[in-house]
Amino acid sequence: MSSTQNWWRAEIDWSAPAGQLLKQFVASLPADRPFHFTVFGSAPLQLTVDRTLLSGDVDIFSDDDEDVEPLIRAHGLDSGHGGLYLEGGFELSFRTSPRWRTRASVVQLNNVTLTFPHPIDILIGKLDRLAPKDLEAFQRVIECTGHPTESELKAELQNAVDLFRPGFNDEGPNRYQQNTEELWNRVFGKLINVTMEIIAPAIERRKKGYGESSRNYKKNLVD
Repeated sequence: MSSTQNWWRAEIDWSAPAGQLLKQFVASLPADRPFHFTVFGSAPLQLTVDRTLLSGDVDIFSDDDEDVEPLIRAHGLDSGHGGLYLEGGFELSFRTSPRWRTRASVVQLNNVTLTFPHPIDILIGKLDRLAPKDLEAFQRVIECTGHPTESELKAELQNAVDLFRPGFNDEGPNRYQQNTEELWNRVFGKLINVTMEIIAPAIERRKKGYGESSRNYKKNLVD
């Protein structure tokens, strides 16, 4: 087991608001077929780290690439019914480390399989936006667990280096670099050079993996 996984016990607090809503959703689903969902956004942090991390919705997507919104609406658990609600998405909505499935926790409830990503992967996903509540999530997870440390997060972002690539023309600007710099300043109280400390080392390792020379890789990035 890697050091990243060691600090997360992955025990689900079903009594938390997100847990109660998920159990209600599971109970409402047809029993004659299997379902496979991943819970992302802030809910896995509320359920496995700190139940005081509240959010207005619980984000889920189908691991079978099914549109879950019709199921959510059919059982009155969408935003139109007030209170905490389910928000359906797709796996493409969850931008994080390519390693996320290898360290997620999987729970079986009747005919429904629920996957809860590791907190490190939830936090990496929050760097896409880094709203005030996302910064709070980083701070609370670190206060509760002591992780991720600065070195742990840096290593994980190197392994997720493709998140820093420019977005497609029809997307908004890629804010991962800017938001990572803000995060380091706000959470770790330090400056970080994302190009030199995250992107360049990752590219060097990738080149070594391909058997290519990595000479001058830093110079090429900054030129």
